[in-house]
Amino acid sequence: MGDPDAPVLDAWVSVYGAGAEVPAGAGVVVAPGVVLTCAHVVNLALGRLEFAAAEPTETDLDGVLLTLPALPGAAYRPELLRWEAPRLGARPGPWEGDLALLRLPPGAPAVTPVRVGDAPLGGKAWAWYANGDERSVVDVLVQKPLGPWLLLDPGSARLAVRRGYSGGPLWDSASRTLIGVMVSVEPDFPRYYAIGPDPVRALLTAAGLTPPAPSTLSTPPDPRRNLLHSRLTGALTTLDAERHTRGSVRLSWALGLPHDPHRSRQDTVTAALAHPRGLPALRDAFTDPAAPEGDYVERELTSAVLRARPVRLLGPHDHAHLTALLAAVALPELLAAARAAVPYLPLYADRVPDTAALLDQLEDRAADPGVMPPLLQVVEEAAAARPDVREDLREWSGRVAERLRVRPGALEQVRADAKARAHGRSATRPVVRVWLWERGRDAFSYVIRLYDGDDRPLHTWSAVDVPRGHDELCRELSDAVRMLADQGDNAGVEFLLEHGSFGLPFDRWPLPVPDLRPRLLGADHVVVLRGQRQPSRGPWERRWGSLGSPAKVVGDADSADDLLGANLDAALVVADCAPAEVDPVVRLCRHHGVPVVLWHRHGEGGAEALLGLVGDDWRHSLREEVRLRRLKARHDERMLGAHLALLWEDPRWDPRTAGLSEPVPRDRPTTHDPHVTTKGGAQ
Repeated sequence: MGDPDAPVLDAWVSVYGAGAEVPAGAGVVVAPGVVLTCAHVVNLALGRLEFAAAEPTETDLDGVLLTLPALPGAAYRPELLRWEAPRLGARPGPWEGDLALLRLPPGAPAVTPVRVGDAPLGGKAWAWYANGDERSVVDVLVQKPLGPWLLLDPGSARLAVRRGYSGGPLWDSASRTLIGVMVSVEPDFPRYYAIGPDPVRALLTAAGLTPPAPSTLSTPPDPRRNLLHSRLTGALTTLDAERHTRGSVRLSWALGLPHDPHRSRQDTVTAALAHPRGLPALRDAFTDPAAPEGDYVERELTSAVLRARPVRLLGPHDHAHLTALLAAVALPELLAAARAAVPYLPLYADRVPDTAALLDQLEDRAADPGVMPPLLQVVEEAAAARPDVREDLREWSGRVAERLRVRPGALEQVRADAKARAHGRSATRPVVRVWLWERGRDAFSYVIRLYDGDDRPLHTWSAVDVPRGHDELCRELSDAVRMLADQGDNAGVEFLLEHGSFGLPFDRWPLPVPDLRPRLLGADHVVVLRGQRQPSRGPWERRWGSLGSPAKVVGDADSADDLLGANLDAALVVADCAPAEVDPVVRLCRHHGVPVVLWHRHGEGGAEALLGLVGDDWRHSLREEVRLRRLKARHDERMLGAHLALLWEDPRWDPRTAGLSEPVPRDRPTTHDPHVTTKGGAQ
């Protein structure tokens, strides 16, 4: 089969300004002797404003040079064949046009053109820097169409798409086809955009370079699809010409299609049926939310959406918008929201690998007309729990609920229920998390991270290549907790450990404090323990949902196994056991998904003394009660609080999200981040 990327790399073109050493962007050969690129790349090469609309003259193009990286050694001055200036809209987002066709001079070598294919939504694609260097390749995920563009998310590459990728092909290695043209990146977070294949095809057709793309506007042969096609066409036939044209424009925008003012009603329906989210896009395009109730056309389109399998409630724009809003919400948190909002739906973690799969499952559980769909219920649950995206999610939910004609009062009731449940959950607070690996006597590898109240990392301290001693670890931990204190009310310090390390007295570690003698970590801060690997997801979340249940006492590993194998709701275990039994008991508790375990490191005090720390509202009081006991015992190791240990594993944060299950290997390149302090690695 050969290299699947060879066709695009052989047809690669770099676009330079005359005399420039750095390319302004890229292009690709799409027809014999014809190069496709972005109009704004040509503007940059000419030193013009990026969005200049004027078509470059023949004299202007003397300032543009094209090179073929696969055939180095010469540069070529092109002719302009077709120009579609970038046209900014009235609102932020995709702009129209921004494509150019350049013709290579007759003396240029012959290059095999690439073929234009269809973008695999949800699939992987590839982009390269303007010079076509194979080392610059970046994989991206093709999420959704956004008007004439494709919305792209980062894949697994450590490189990011940046300035200089514009005009280059978005390449599908699986089909060996061009599926878009890289056009823009978000300045503040990793999200990219490409012009989709339909505007490219339209440009080539308008230039007379290719015949029109094989028509997708013929009635599908499937009898059920034929019936649906006929029914929807009949509904649109009842519309006057003005309303059909207005709806057709909306549909073209939603599906990324070139607008055809002469598109028939039959072709409008076929274009919608050819897209995985075409039916809801068709419904939205011909729905007037301001109307007091749906008319015949809206009822027919809504009925078609609900009868299709799988059900897709959201058009491409709404789906892309929701996906972007939920990008900051971890999958475990979304699953917890789904289980709280729609506990009757069987949502299994092993069948929901990512947020996209969860949204698909929720959409497919469409409710009867007028009832709040499960998808919107989960969005409201997530909004209640996340202040950072609350207003945006509620605005989205309200708009979609209005379009779906959810009955008056239903949205308000769901929102009130979600608020009530969120009121009973502790809010996310700033926290220091310490990944720790024992590397011998008084030697540790570690990663310390400070997170803000939105669970975003603010600073990192790490010593992963060369183990460090206890004193140096405490000095860096002291810096972290001082910065944590500056965040105000916080959740303290969490140690993420391997099994075998749960007996270390982290709360008794002395930290240097300015102008004072060293102070014990656990006297001033809540200190809890976690494992580095998550427990079994299903039992873990079930028990966490039963945090009001009474504490259960176990004396050894066997009694723990017997108790937890039978009691599936126990959320707090008090381990009244000898020091040698602590590690086996903690292992079994985590195996059974128990999120909270309390024990005495020396096995003293007895169950009654430990239970004395557990109040009726232990979910909110236990961590602070343990800290107060540690504070009272700071000068007397004979007191109960001097040797208390508390495992506290909230499933709303998953240790896998940090990507730190093991220390970074010595030979991995260093990330030069001003918020990262590293020790022991080659700089």
